[in-house]
Amino acid sequence: MYKIIFYILFAFPFFAQAQQTDLQLIADREFRTGQEFAQYRRAGNDANALAYRKKSAFARYNPVSLMLKGAMLGYQRLVSQQLARSCPYQISCSNFSKQAIEQYGVLKGVFLSADRITRCNRIGLLDIRPIDIDETDGTILDSLSRYR
Repeated sequence: MYKIIFYILFAFPFFAQAQQTDLQLIADREFRTGQEFAQYRRAGNDANALAYRKKSAFARYNPVSLMLKGAMLGYQRLVSQQLARSCPYQISCSNFSKQAIEQYGVLKGVFLSADRITRCNRIGLLDIRPIDIDETDGTILDSLSRYR
């Protein structure tokens, strides 16, 4: 009886991946697709990334959303240029905020923006997984598609 329980609990799971090892499975999977991060190519983060999606007129001209995005634009044009530090993320925090408010609405966009801004510091950078770092320029990949 104990042999059967031992076989079910410990030996059987090892046969589940007998065909391929874990390292082969990881090597076969392409984790970074070009399409997923195509809009985040650093220099100004490309105007196409900030293009409006086709929505209703109320969603496009929502006064609260326009006010928040206008505040982000003012921050980018006036305050951000005066700061000497560079954002460690591939898409800057202010562009991330504008896109989050545009794609998810005011409520979820504000919460995603607050989460992103609280992670944009030296202590928050300790929790970054190595797979989230772009090898070409060393920035951190943080796509909005993760938050769907």
